[in-house]
Amino acid sequence: MPDWFGMTLAEAKTWATSLGLPAFRGEQLWRGLWRPTTTKVADIPGLPKDLGARLDAAGELLPAVLEQEQESRDGTVKSLLKLPDGKLVECVGIPTAERHTVCISTQVGCAVGCTFCASGQNGVERDLTAGEIVYQVLYHHHRRPVTNVVFMGSGEPLFNYDHVIKAIRVLAEPEGLGLGRRRFTVSTSGVPKRIRQLGIDEPQVTLAFSLHAADDETRSKIVPLNKRWPLEEVLQAMDDYANVVNRRMTLEYVCLSEANMTDFHAGGLASIARRFHAHINLIPFNPVTETHHKRPSPDQVNRFGALVEEMGGHITIRGQRGADIDAACGQLRKRVLENR
Repeated sequence: MPDWFGMTLAEAKTWATSLGLPAFRGEQLWRGLWRPTTTKVADIPGLPKDLGARLDAAGELLPAVLEQEQESRDGTVKSLLKLPDGKLVECVGIPTAERHTVCISTQVGCAVGCTFCASGQNGVERDLTAGEIVYQVLYHHHRRPVTNVVFMGSGEPLFNYDHVIKAIRVLAEPEGLGLGRRRFTVSTSGVPKRIRQLGIDEPQVTLAFSLHAADDETRSKIVPLNKRWPLEEVLQAMDDYANVVNRRMTLEYVCLSEANMTDFHAGGLASIARRFHAHINLIPFNPVTETHHKRPSPDQVNRFGALVEEMGGHITIRGQRGADIDAACGQLRKRVLENR
């Protein structure tokens, strides 16, 4: 089966003509994908019954089905989706009064291996297709229209670069969800070549750098990818990115009470933020029982944030969402796999 949900409208038309069908049949099918009632090709109105039956006989239309779901008291919804090969992947819908942000995964597992994260504890199993990425957004969109998409779930988005870029372009299609490019944020732990390429390919998309420590010694302990691409090499790539893109970057910084919250760490974080005129998201560690890290107290976070601001950094302390469910990245998937 084609990767239906990973197709642009133009590609759907080309697919139809390649089979000797009129281009409008491809458009009919493509538009039908965005309907919440569509679970198989035969559900799409206007398509000939024999065509729908033939396509459904070739395989499943949907790239994922719900395996398990949790809803928090604050409205956050964490969904565990099962892919056609049985692999599991998480996505999270985060509603507020004005927005509905969906945090999506780009890989099954993760190769980066950050010590505070459940996603990469067993490594990476495979990349997601563009359609599998798009469908995570569409799944939550059917609950409430999605306004923002953040590539901050399981996996390193820039390791699956081509499929991530394709997913953004499908989701931005005016005839589909029509999300503006500035509604997307791509997070990375630091892949220099792809950071530069992102600035060329999608300059309106926001780049978020998962920093977590502003010196190589500390960062290599908690973000092992730093050993492959030391901090200054990544920062030079971000310099090149900034020369191309007129967009404010974000620095993501998970606060670990015993690892990265000294005055020294605050000074390094503020220095990098000033270098890029970047905004800092301070994220109090969301406890993962399999790690040795400890969640800082609100007073610790506030003190650290105030110190960073005194040194010229602009911060937001991210509120914890989904505290009463498996909220941290990879936790729900890990628990389900362990109980199988």
